Amino acid sequence: MSECLDHLSDPMGSGKMRAGALNLAAVVAVSAGLMSLSATEVAAQSLCTTYTVALGDTLSGIAGTAGVRGGFQVLFNANTGVLSSPNLLEVGQVLTIPCEDGRLPASRVPQVAAVAPAAPAAPAVRSIRFLTGSGYAPFTDEDLPGGGLYTELVTRAMELGNPDQEFRVIFVNDWGSHLTELLPTGAFDAGFPWFLPDCTKVDNLSESNAIRCTEFDASAPFYDALVGYYTLKDSPYVAATTPQQLYGATLCRPDGWFSFDLEAVELVAPNIELVFAANEEKCWELLQKGEVDVVTYDALPAEDDYTDMGMTDSVVNLSALATKETMHVLIPKTNPNSAVYLATLNAGLEQLRLSGEWFEVVRRQIQATVEN
Repeated sequence: MSECLDHLSDPMGSGKMRAGALNLAAVVAVSAGLMSLSATEVAAQSLCTTYTVALGDTLSGIAGTAGVRGGFQVLFNANTGVLSSPNLLEVGQVLTIPCEDGRLPASRVPQVAAVAPAAPAAPAVRSIRFLTGSGYAPFTDEDLPGGGLYTELVTRAMELGNPDQEFRVIFVNDWGSHLTELLPTGAFDAGFPWFLPDCTKVDNLSESNAIRCTEFDASAPFYDALVGYYTLKDSPYVAATTPQQLYGATLCRPDGWFSFDLEAVELVAPNIELVFAANEEKCWELLQKGEVDVVTYDALPAEDDYTDMGMTDSVVNLSALATKETMHVLIPKTNPNSAVYLATLNAGLEQLRLSGEWFEVVRRQIQATVEN
């Protein structure tokens, strides 16, 4: 069983994780959408139902027409078992549209009795020490119920994967030390939430990004985040549909964001110039001034941010370039119990997915974050 959440303060007071952080206003706002929806598609999409994808549909269009709170990201979360990407809809796919309160339609949530038997529990080892940090709402924050969305998912996965296994979740707010010192030295056993590069393209990655593939084992993905690309209507890159069509451009990301997704598709110097701005607002200011060509970061806050900047009519979403980046628990390969820990986590996560509890946790935690 889990023990109470512990806390170790950062003596430097400087630790902060910005990579992929969500702007909470965007989580509950209906997304501006990846593409517009034709008038002939409007009638069939409504809350608390299922919808069969038709020719010309987009995920954002379906979410907008049905009135899904949180837009395409929430609709995508509800259908990760069907969709591999928000931009890859196939005619005939049956999507579940959440209800007004964010729950899944009862007929679409598997009952507990229908859940496949859990994998045999891995043998219990000494209390497992999980490492995370605050300031990354809704995912991990000590002020949120259960420590945040991701913390609750990990806690429930452990409880379901092996009820006899003791574990602790400890908050250390010096995020920069997690992968470089605290986990490699064995001070902690596992850390979350971390994005994982495409490890099949590790040769394209910088050394600092490649270590996530070469020095750590990863759990199955607990959450998927969408990364978007945006430019101005009069930009020479407005029709870009492949990374190669951005060659020659200057891209902007907020300071602290990862870059491994860009490295994987060779959006690096000299093919492009990458600017890390002080914050999200600065990226949009640089785009307005013509000092950068493309802004790229988490799709949900990005759409909310450029709307707040009054740029809705001038910004174009390069939807074909949007990517899905996955968040994991990472364990050093040098940890002798890595396979045991991962077996427990993955077995519990599978039960969360099959029972519908995963989506319920996500819905409730996002709502709690917004209300706080």
